[in-house]
Amino acid sequence: MGTADLLRRLGSPTSLLATVFLLSMVLDSAWLLTQEQQDLPAVKPDASLNVKFDPQTTKLTWDCKENTTYGECVLIHKEKGLIKKKVKHNDCQCTFPDCSLHGGVTLTVEVSINQRRLSEMLVYTNPGKEGTAAENFSCVIYDADFMNCSWAKGRAAPDDVQYFLYMRSKKRIERECPRYLKDSGTHVGCHLQDFSGLTSYSYFLVNGTSQEAGIQFFDSVLLLKEIEQYNPPDNISVQCNASHCLIQWEKPRTRQARSNREFQYQLDIQRWRDTSSSRSQLIVVFGDSGNRYNFPKPGSKAKHTVKIRTADARKARWGAWSPPVEFGSEEPESSLVYIYVMVVLGTLVCGLTLGCLFKRFLKTQRLFPPVPQIKDKLNDNQQVDHEMLWEKFTHEAGKGDKEEVLTVETVSEAPAKL
Repeated sequence: MGTADLLRRLGSPTSLLATVFLLSMVLDSAWLLTQEQQDLPAVKPDASLNVKFDPQTTKLTWDCKENTTYGECVLIHKEKGLIKKKVKHNDCQCTFPDCSLHGGVTLTVEVSINQRRLSEMLVYTNPGKEGTAAENFSCVIYDADFMNCSWAKGRAAPDDVQYFLYMRSKKRIERECPRYLKDSGTHVGCHLQDFSGLTSYSYFLVNGTSQEAGIQFFDSVLLLKEIEQYNPPDNISVQCNASHCLIQWEKPRTRQARSNREFQYQLDIQRWRDTSSSRSQLIVVFGDSGNRYNFPKPGSKAKHTVKIRTADARKARWGAWSPPVEFGSEEPESSLVYIYVMVVLGTLVCGLTLGCLFKRFLKTQRLFPPVPQIKDKLNDNQQVDHEMLWEKFTHEAGKGDKEEVLTVETVSEAPAKL
């Protein structure tokens, strides 16, 4: 094949130059990529970051490597799930927010070194013998200024175990319980009068010591607002008119100032001196209603009492009842049974009285019979035998006395004959 035939197959000289240029670019890129891969240091498969975790500060650390360009920490919690934190450039640590650790957590570190990612996992478990940690831990704030925490001895804890309570605010300020409550020498509670250093979310840790075995710890993060037990409302008053009674009150004093809408109230209204559950009414009123309730007035003689207690608007954890406040008439309302008994007694008394009077009337009639009356001849229009009438009268009136009866007969004279 001649030179002319070759040029004729490849095309024009311009096309030939373009083809040569493209081939040279491809070869240069392949050579540069191979050279770059030869210059990058290889990361050993068994390279370790030496990850460490401090539960007291919730800080995760590892060995710093050169040319680290990216990092991320992950805490896997059994209840809260994944908690991720990004690592700053050339920083070899990260701090997680406070969370309960007594159930164990899994931590992972992932970093980029020379554009290659390297990760390492650490499983943190609660040290100590299983079942030795404090149980049934709880805290309650009352009277706005006091807090009590309590717990029970672990079911597998040795006899010489001793527990200690530590509290930590969000600002990482830690303090120990100043006054422990004891049961047979073992700390089972804590009374706190001043907790001004605690924040809304606070971390509580109960650990223990023993000469016989290692003691596991118990920890919890509490929202102080949720553990506060509110006092009854203040200044309860009742004003009644002809149709209803207006019940008013003021929100209770709390640890921190709260708006009216953050409260709910429960009213127990019942008749005076009647504590049966069937007669009482439990009414829920939310704070945004103006801390008032209109109760329909049942009657002029009905006397009632009202008690009120308070809870958080989002969680019905009710506090103590207020003293009962009376309202209505001072005269208690008579029940239907009382009225029925009085009607029956009144009927019996009336019946007995009428019976006695009737019986007395009959006896009087027997002792004093009626006196016979002289019949009026003209009015009766009857022919009466005067002789028999007087005889009958004298025999009854005289009762045996002998009297002479003179009969008088009128004789009329005959007219003279002319």
